[in-house]
Formats: sequence, structure tokens, C-alpha cells
Amino acid sequence: MTEALAVATADGPVPTADGPVPSAVVAAVVVLVLMAVVTALAARARRPVLAAGMTGDVALGAAVRDALPGVRAHRLAVALVDGGRVTFAGFGADERTVFEIGSVSKAMTGLLLADAVDRGEVTLDDRLGDHLDVGSCAVAGVRLGDAAAHAGRLPRLPVDPRLLLRGTRASLTGRNPYDGVDVAALLDAATRTPLTTTAAPQYSNLGAALVGQALAARAGTTYAQLLADRVTGPLGMAATSAPPTRPPDDPMEPGTNRRGRPQEPWAMDGFAPAGGVRSTTADLAVLLTALLDGTAPGAWALDPRADLDATERVGLFWLTRSTEVGTTTWHNGMTGGFASFVGLDRAARRGVVVLSDVASSVDAVGTRLLAVERV
Repeated sequence: MTEALAVATADGPVPTADGPVPSAVVAAVVVLVLMAVVTALAARARRPVLAAGMTGDVALGAAVRDALPGVRAHRLAVALVDGGRVTFAGFGADERTVFEIGSVSKAMTGLLLADAVDRGEVTLDDRLGDHLDVGSCAVAGVRLGDAAAHAGRLPRLPVDPRLLLRGTRASLTGRNPYDGVDVAALLDAATRTPLTTTAAPQYSNLGAALVGQALAARAGTTYAQLLADRVTGPLGMAATSAPPTRPPDDPMEPGTNRRGRPQEPWAMDGFAPAGGVRSTTADLAVLLTALLDGTAPGAWALDPRADLDATERVGLFWLTRSTEVGTTTWHNGMTGGFASFVGLDRAARRGVVVLSDVASSVDAVGTRLLAVERV
């Protein structure tokens, strides 16, 4: 299952708590599509080509090259944790290069949830409405544990015509669809979002965002500060952050979509717990090492608790897949211009990080590197 922090799109009117999207909104979307066609014709995007100049471990770099056929990549950085030993390799990047990690942010939110339970601040049976100002709407009654297992009947994104328009425009023009969506806007959209009619698990960016913001509200701080105080700070992950807005003189180089078109960075506020974290392979290698030796805050978030679908189980946002060759605990992510994969074979004490500045899945690279006994 590829889990990207997707932008809302639709083939027709999207139902809301008050009925279908007004015709004016649909007309606006049509206009945006026409504008995007003109913009796309002028953009002259070029298909991404792997950057020259390999850095780091030669053997790991060779293994990455072997795993790349079929993967669109430009700047790419990889970390391998094997029995306590960490090696890095990169193309146009190294272990200090900062990338957006998209929905791997959810995995960090899972750690924060488990840690908050350990601290006695929340329980998995707490409702979102116990910690967020969402009144008596349907979302208020969703349990934290259910949302973290994608079993809270929450849709992938809020059912909100304004966010639909924002997301559609962004996906067509390369802008940040989450710009200006602060915590208040997230909660406002959530109060008008009905739960889905099916009880089957459904991957939800909205659920992850609300869980993370509930934890921050309970602690009396922001999500970015909570992450720094309880996970990245204690582990020494100084290059990892969740900026609510794009920093002035942002040092991170923007990524591209899979066709090579530049994309604005996706700084997030309200949705930060679902996909707003930036990091490096060096920092994520520290996290994987701590998860493998059990010293990471909230490490039990990785333990599977429920079925997500026919092939995956889920803990607190972390996914687990078992095959004849072993069991992988993992998450991936994708923003407008970046892709990521983190995976662990806990029995073999191995972990892999793959970060790319192209919005094209790198799951195949991470999965293949994780399966190699030793590079």
C-alpha cells in the first residue's frame, strides 16, 4: 500500500455535511484546470534524472543503483542501519541534506501518542473531543486509538469545498495546498465533516492531523514544539523540524513532481502531524537505531494492533507487512515534490531510510535494500 499525503481531488461533486459542492465551486475548478493547462504548457518540465556525484559508502551506493531501475529520482539519500552500524549513500545529496518526509510524519505522531499514554496524559480510548474544541460534531466522538489505526471512520481529508478548491489549485500549479490551513481552520473543517458510512479501515490524513493536534493541545503547546520536546530533542535529531510556515531564506531546495516540474515546499500547521515534518537520513538513522534498541520514546507504537487491509497490520500509524521472507515495519510518504520510505526488520535489527526530492515512490528501493542480508 502506497500511502501519500494526497491532495483532495474528485471526479464530480463531493458530498459535505450540507450536501453536494455548489455549482460555482465546480465551475471554479474547471477554470483552474484550464489555467493549469496553459501553465503546464509553459513550464517545460523535464523528466528527473539521477544526479551525478555519489557520496558516502560505495557498496551501499552500488546497491541503490541496482534498486533504482523504474524509479524516477534526482537527488536521493539513503541510510542503512545494520546491527548497530550505520552507512550512508547519496546522489546529489548526503546524510545532511534536508527533505520533506510527508506521511512518515504520521509515524512520528504515533510515537508521540504512545509516549503520551506512557506519561498518563491520554488513553487510547480518549475521544478527540476530549482534547480539541470541536463541539459535539461526529468527529468529536472518535477514539484516539481508532484514529491511529485508521479505523475511526474518518475520511482521508476533510469534506470541505474550500479545501477542495485550495488542493485542486495547488496540485495543478505546484503550490502548497496546506498554506494557510492553521489549527483553527483544520478544526473548523473537521466540525463539518461527516464520518464515512463504512466501518472498514480507511487511511486518513485528517485522523492523523487531529490526533497530533489533540496531543499538542493536551500538552499545552504546538505540534512542532511537542515533537521537538519529546522525540527529536531527546534523540538529538537537530535537523528534524515541522515548520508551520516556510522559513525565511529557506535552505531546503524545492523538489519536483514525477515529470520534473518544480513544487513549492509543503510547510504545514494544522496538518503537520500528518505530513509536515522535514528531516535527513542522518537524523532518521538515529531514530531507527533507537527504535531497534527500544530506547525511542513511544517505541511500542510500532507493535501491530489491528488489520488495516488484507496485507497490512497497523499499530499507532506504523504499518507491518509479513511475507515469506520476513516482517517489515514501515511507513512511507509523499508531498508535492518529495518521497520517503522508512522500514525496519526488527528481528534482523536492520533499518532503511530512503529520501528523494521527486514525488515518485521510493518504496521499491527501500524494500529491496532492507531485504539484502548485508551490503
